[in-house]
Amino acid sequence: MAAFSRGLPSVLPQRSFHFPSSIRAAIFKAQPRFTQSHAPARSFSSSVLHRYQSPASSRSFVSSDPVLRTVIQTREPVLLYKEPANKWYLWKVYGLACTCVGIGLYNWKFAVELPKDMQWFVPPTYYVIGFAMLAIGFHVFTRPVRRIHSLEIIPNTMGGPLQLRIRARIAPFLKERVILADLTEATISEKTAPMVAELVEADRARNQRLTEGLEHLSILPRIWELAARWLEQKWTSFFLKFKFAVLRFGIAQVEVNGVKWKLDCSGWLLDEGRAIDRIIIEE
Repeated sequence: MAAFSRGLPSVLPQRSFHFPSSIRAAIFKAQPRFTQSHAPARSFSSSVLHRYQSPASSRSFVSSDPVLRTVIQTREPVLLYKEPANKWYLWKVYGLACTCVGIGLYNWKFAVELPKDMQWFVPPTYYVIGFAMLAIGFHVFTRPVRRIHSLEIIPNTMGGPLQLRIRARIAPFLKERVILADLTEATISEKTAPMVAELVEADRARNQRLTEGLEHLSILPRIWELAARWLEQKWTSFFLKFKFAVLRFGIAQVEVNGVKWKLDCSGWLLDEGRAIDRIIIEE
């Protein structure tokens, strides 16, 4: 009785193997239940540690980025992007779109009015060209839709995480909308810095002086080189305009809450686009 008054643990290491088989089975069956009780505690502790590690990594990211650090210290918005100031932009876009649609409709009209004795492949050719021009025209019509006017990083008035403030229009003639989103809620389709560098190089090529570096040539070689440079410059300019207007090169898409907004990389970007590339996650 004195042994049992001291408790079962005092007896178990010395006397457990002298107990009857039924008691030994009960003792050793209870041990796995004791070891399993640690599993929820380990799972809970690991989830708590993971929960408290993610804000720490977020804080280190904010403290390491100079733009975000400036917003936190000054409590003032920082402008990341502003669209290009081009008052003729809409006229150019809609003029090109209307021209393409007009060419497409004229091709269809011409195909309908062809003589009956024409080769069989001539009418389908006009229809295909007309359809292609109509598709390009309608595609160009959608270029000014959902354009971002400005993009800023702002402090949260409630003391929460930093936010993006996007000013944009769904259509050119509609009222401007203001969209607020956390930094983790926005994604961008591609990096802006490489596109900015290519746009700068294309602009330099278009505006390059044709006579640059030809001072040492005589008259006939200089005329030949000038003609070659002029043709190359005009072809490059046409190809770049087609690439920008139809293929939409230089346009990055910022997605917020499932809606994609267009960001024109020919506008003003902080740090030549590298600030946006650091802050907004690429898809």
